[in-house]
Amino acid sequence: MRRSLVLVLALAACRHVPERFDSPDVAARYFAEKRGITADVDINARYRDARAHAVRMAQTSVAAAALGRRPVAEAATATQSGAWQFLGPGNVGGRTRALLIDPHDPDVMYAGAVSGGVWKTTDGGQSWAAVTDFLPNLAVNSLAFDPDDSAVIYAGTGEGYFREDVRGTALPIRGNGIFVSRDRGATWQHLPSTDGEDFYWVNDLAVSAHDSRRIYAATRNGVFRSRDGGATWTRVLAANVTGGCLDLAFRGGTANDYLFAACGTLDQGTVYRAAQAEVDDAWTAVLSEPGMGRTSLAVAPSNPSVVYALAARNGGELDQGLFALFRSSQSGDPGSWSVQTKPGATADPFGPLLLTNVISAMRGECESVDTTNATNMGWHCNVVAVDPLDADRVWAAGVDLLRSDDGGRTWGLASYWWTNYQAASYVHADQHVIAFHPAYDGAANQTMLVTGDGGVFRTDNARAAVASGIRNACFPEASSVAFRSLSRDFGTTQFYHGAPYPDGATYLGGAQDNGTVIGTDGEVNSWRMAFGGDGGYVAIDPVDPSNVYAESQFGRIVRSTNGGLSFLPVGAPRFEPFIFIAPFLVDPNRHLTLWLGGGRRLWRNDFSNSAGWAAASSVLPSGMISAVAVAFGGRTLFGTSEGAIHRGTTSTLPASNAGWPSARPRGGWVSSLTFDPANSSVAYATYAGFGGTHVWKTTDAGATWTPLDGSGDGALPDIPAHSMAIDGPRLYLGTDLGIFVSIDGGTQWAAESTFPRVITEAVVLGNTARGRALFAFTHGRGAWRVDLEPPPRRRAISR
Repeated sequence: MRRSLVLVLALAACRHVPERFDSPDVAARYFAEKRGITADVDINARYRDARAHAVRMAQTSVAAAALGRRPVAEAATATQSGAWQFLGPGNVGGRTRALLIDPHDPDVMYAGAVSGGVWKTTDGGQSWAAVTDFLPNLAVNSLAFDPDDSAVIYAGTGEGYFREDVRGTALPIRGNGIFVSRDRGATWQHLPSTDGEDFYWVNDLAVSAHDSRRIYAATRNGVFRSRDGGATWTRVLAANVTGGCLDLAFRGGTANDYLFAACGTLDQGTVYRAAQAEVDDAWTAVLSEPGMGRTSLAVAPSNPSVVYALAARNGGELDQGLFALFRSSQSGDPGSWSVQTKPGATADPFGPLLLTNVISAMRGECESVDTTNATNMGWHCNVVAVDPLDADRVWAAGVDLLRSDDGGRTWGLASYWWTNYQAASYVHADQHVIAFHPAYDGAANQTMLVTGDGGVFRTDNARAAVASGIRNACFPEASSVAFRSLSRDFGTTQFYHGAPYPDGATYLGGAQDNGTVIGTDGEVNSWRMAFGGDGGYVAIDPVDPSNVYAESQFGRIVRSTNGGLSFLPVGAPRFEPFIFIAPFLVDPNRHLTLWLGGGRRLWRNDFSNSAGWAAASSVLPSGMISAVAVAFGGRTLFGTSEGAIHRGTTSTLPASNAGWPSARPRGGWVSSLTFDPANSSVAYATYAGFGGTHVWKTTDAGATWTPLDGSGDGALPDIPAHSMAIDGPRLYLGTDLGIFVSIDGGTQWAAESTFPRVITEAVVLGNTARGRALFAFTHGRGAWRVDLEPPPRRRAISR
């Protein structure tokens, strides 16, 4: 194919790229607003109390109940899922911020997913298994080995990265301190000394190579040091800046080597240095410039005197783009840092884009760079690493991976997130870790692993040529570095919603940074992306399942008429602001009508007449529509982000809020509304906030509501609730701590003890060839299914 034609095809794809950008900053704000998290809410204490309450509750097993067996007790070890079947995706990794490679057996690796826990592989990434499904907290953000014994692993929890526009109200996923395994991940124990606000966000961990009882933790409140293997801790570096301390790096070699710490995300970024063997751990600021933000660090293994610092910019036109790449050849001494790459100070086209979505900055046919509307991600994805054998060969990444072979002065593009996922240069966007194989020699072994928002990737030719020249930003084949995904059985996908097809053998869901994906029974590792961006709600026409609907962020609806093989945009109503994940559904009475919430009005779209979107209510005086439900017969409910629940019927189609009378059982985010399929006068509402009742019931189609959280040890814990499935008197509730079950219509509740304690955004009833089943779509552990009916008995053969 001629190069000009390749360029045209590449740019045709590029023109659609902006619709596929993810929005991790808005996702963090949505996560917090939905749960009512503010700066004065001690969310960690709330989760701790909720888990303690869940342990006191009766324990149940949906699968065991279906088989007439006793439930299996909860175990804080590897996943014990009973008869719950993991559906996948095994090949669509979620956000992964930590990776360890066993130096004694490189086939053994551990990965940390920010809402999916710790994962282990013993075959070099050909398959993975979860090892922390029942820990109190699955937000694993950092990992570290004991350098004397790789059987000992420390896991720090809490994802402490966020943008200024969510500061104070939209705190990221909090952790619960540090956990340790002393048997290669088989069992884990919490370090009680890390219980408390100093360890809500453990951004990085480092263990001294000279004294394995000396552990350092970079947290939101500074750098903490333990001298006794984590039994006690002392803060050795206070960091009164937004984000605290985020990165640690050792300068290895001698007993009096340095430890570096980078602190500050949105306030002044500063690199500090201390001699790790000093009694008092005296720290010195060695690098700080006005406008410098989040900074990542790397020490050259072949020459530990060489240190790199990759800093994002705070403020201005290039906010969260590159501030500068610095290098010191004198062990980071103050005044020894030189600028290798900086926007406006270099003619190199790729260097200034190290922390920018490269393709978003391309003008025309990749003929020049325009950063005016570029997507900068330095607060979110920011990592630098040095080739183990060459101090001048340095890797840096934000959205894509880039490499310099001259100490950071000029750069080439190694990966392309927007190309076909089967292309050799494809690596999912947003990088967080770059690690090298322990036997890396730069020749026979050039293996490098990276992790990001799409799981784990590997290259075996890390020294191959990278793409140079701005025009090659449009040509993924210009990079000779070949990557492949190691996300196999790596079930860390962060779903917001999901649904099965009528046969129950195929299912789809919308996921954070992984679009809308579709899977099929028996194909855990063969899910495919049907539509990009941040995925949200999905819906399947129950009459004609060839009609499938999905969305990307802010209510951008797409429709498929071929069962999900391809989608065309429907869009969102013009001039209407929408929440990040907008609820919508197919009308069960008129299967070609779609109902859309997420904004200040309720909308409908009748695809039988191509009339487009029509408002079904006037503008709400306050709040946004956060949940919608339509029953057989036409009764309709919609709930808001401020707790109100409006009622009406689709037959009258009121155009004003006067036609939608409301009740307000409580304040907070109405996360779901569900009609009883046997009686449309009965419906259930769930609320995602802390405090107050989380489940409510109406028996008069929404006019009045009664609390349904149970009582005593049979009451639900104070935990955000997201979704309800109704099976006669049996209720299934998806929450931030997994699934809870009531067998008596909500009078008493029990904790599902054989399902991971993971954020469960959607629980849905469906049918399979074996009978009824319950599907669960989680934010961090993918999709699951359990049969609700025992398998048919085999008839005995008479002889």
